[in-house]
Amino acid sequence: MTATGHPHPSPRHQAMDEAVRAAPAEHKPRLEVSAHHRGTGFLDRTAEVVNQIVGSMWVFVFVTLGIVVWLFAGNVVGFDRTPWPLLLTILNLPQLSIMISLQVSANLAQRTSDARALADHQTLIALHELSTQQLRILHNQDKVLDLLRKNLPTGS
Repeated sequence: MTATGHPHPSPRHQAMDEAVRAAPAEHKPRLEVSAHHRGTGFLDRTAEVVNQIVGSMWVFVFVTLGIVVWLFAGNVVGFDRTPWPLLLTILNLPQLSIMISLQVSANLAQRTSDARALADHQTLIALHELSTQQLRILHNQDKVLDLLRKNLPTGS
């Protein structure tokens, strides 16, 4: 950690930052999206599918309606006279695997966010260096104009 509490960039990232500083005009901003950081393994693809299914609003509506129907129909039809124990057991069984899958998704989001932050940081470095160069050029132009004004005959 630095004195400001920020983590030190890795040597690889420091080298990338220096390359941008050395040639800011050559820097090309890059788009970082989660598709660039997805795992290609079976478990990564499975977690992605589970997250797409479980993370949809339709699943929420379906589960909520299922709970309401269970609470009323279980007692009326007679398949569950005391609905809470069986209902809670059935609802809790898939939670652990879903939570793990959601953590995999959160890890992907974090990797993507970190990559975006690094890409944005490098673009900001390039913009800063370019603006610094422009200010230096303008300052030098002011010096040349001052010299010309001093050497210009006063009558013209």
